[in-house]
Amino acid sequence: MNKDINFPVGLTVYKGDWDGAQWTITGNPKTSMTVKQFESAYDFEEFIKEKVACKGIEFDSEYCQFFAYAKSKATALAFATRVEKYFEKVRKML
Repeated sequence: MNKDINFPVGLTVYKGDWDGAQWTITGNPKTSMTVKQFESAYDFEEFIKEKVACKGIEFDSEYCQFFAYAKSKATALAFATRVEKYFEKVRKML
């Protein structure tokens, strides 16, 4: 049984639940964890594309929610972990 895997930054990884999706990374970033207010999920997506390695990730965000997809659980978790570690590093610098 697969369970949702939640990350403190506000992202969740779970087994895809629609035709063609294998693993989904979704959520809304928490300002307390990102130390930055994003106006939309599109802004968050663009920021992540600039700051975090995104190999093997396909993006499909909507205005109000971040969406990304991976072909494997390992790829999805590795991506979400990279996002988490990036913002952890930012918080430590403040």
